[in-house]
Amino acid sequence: MSSNDAGSATPPNASGLHPDGAATQGVLIAAGLDDSQQVSGILKAAEGKKITAVAASAVASLAVTEDGTLLAAGDDHLQQVSGILAASEGKKITAVSCFDATALAVTRDGTLLAAGHGAAEIMRDTEGKTVRAVSAGSGFALVVGEDGTLSAAGRENGGQMAAILKATEGKKITVTDCGSGYCFAVTEEGTLTSSSSGTSFSGRLVKVAEGKKIRDVSAGNGVALAVTEDGTLLATGNDSSQQVSGILKAGEGKKIRAVAASHNVCLAVTEDGTLLGAGADDSQVLPEILDATAGKRVTAVARGALHFLAVTQERDQDCGPLKPRQICASLHTTGDPQDAYALVFKVGDSQQLLTSGESCKAIDTQSTQTTHAIVRRVSTAQDLATGSVYFTYDQSTGAVGIDENKSQLPDALTCQRSDGNRFTFTWTPSAV
Repeated sequence: MSSNDAGSATPPNASGLHPDGAATQGVLIAAGLDDSQQVSGILKAAEGKKITAVAASAVASLAVTEDGTLLAAGDDHLQQVSGILAASEGKKITAVSCFDATALAVTRDGTLLAAGHGAAEIMRDTEGKTVRAVSAGSGFALVVGEDGTLSAAGRENGGQMAAILKATEGKKITVTDCGSGYCFAVTEEGTLTSSSSGTSFSGRLVKVAEGKKIRDVSAGNGVALAVTEDGTLLATGNDSSQQVSGILKAGEGKKIRAVAASHNVCLAVTEDGTLLGAGADDSQVLPEILDATAGKRVTAVARGALHFLAVTQERDQDCGPLKPRQICASLHTTGDPQDAYALVFKVGDSQQLLTSGESCKAIDTQSTQTTHAIVRRVSTAQDLATGSVYFTYDQSTGAVGIDENKSQLPDALTCQRSDGNRFTFTWTPSAV
């Protein structure tokens, strides 16, 4: 999830496509510089609507509603706003990306739409292709095809396109990120690659990420962030405003789900949806967005040059007031976002279900019997892993827990508990 390109906080692919219902919806929050109505305009367009994905460039904002309608606001000097709105009219949009004066959107059937700088070349180079993920650069796009192959479309920019294509030749790609002077790609094995090498900030991040499986990456103007498969935050680059050391400190001991970076500010979203931020911010936009999202669960975030977008939910949304021994639970997956999974809790003939990409829901843990836990692929109804959970209950505090000594979670399934009896389960298909 890059500073100028962001989609749902659902891991791992911030710019990738989401199947119907897989992107988590919420309310749009925007803060920061509004000289081109990139803040007030997008808030007005999103009023009363549920948002699933967002993207921001220096002076423009994009958002996608739950029914696939594209919203856009901001500077339009190259028709990047009016053009992308016209191109998407009547179409269902699933993902968006923008950088400088280039705006991109992907339709539900995988068609790439482009407007602004380099749009004609991007559309020409992707004609007839089914797009699974995309990241915008200045006048170009990195495109992940249906088979996971990376291609580039549009105008070459300082050799970035050629370099990243060479680095990823013969590999299948899941995540991409572009910016000024750099491109990143993550292979299906979780290896981070870059268009730059050596001592550059992006090259240093690749070095730090060696031997680790990466699920998200973001960079901007001398700063680079990545998230490993186990939620560890990595950061390199310019630390003149403590944007690197500060975000590492803020993320210490926490599992991170997504990141967004710029030259003077770094953002990270934890597994429970808390937004973290660090760096110097003369315009005071960072404290404004942190205050606006405090106490809420962030599901998507994007950073432009001097403005932020975030999609938020109220804590425990859709769970309602919890009864004694109930938990508010959700399931996330680090696999292909087009492949939905379910976590089945089964006691005797009774079962309760969590589905990846859907909102959290209340799960009853009142039974004193063993709860069988089954991970299932939704499309085929195939059971992929099985295990057991022993829930505990502290009557004096109302806290529900998991007995780690007795429980044996399915392989590749992890669990994190946060305040308010909220449980986040994460399924990692590649670990099976």
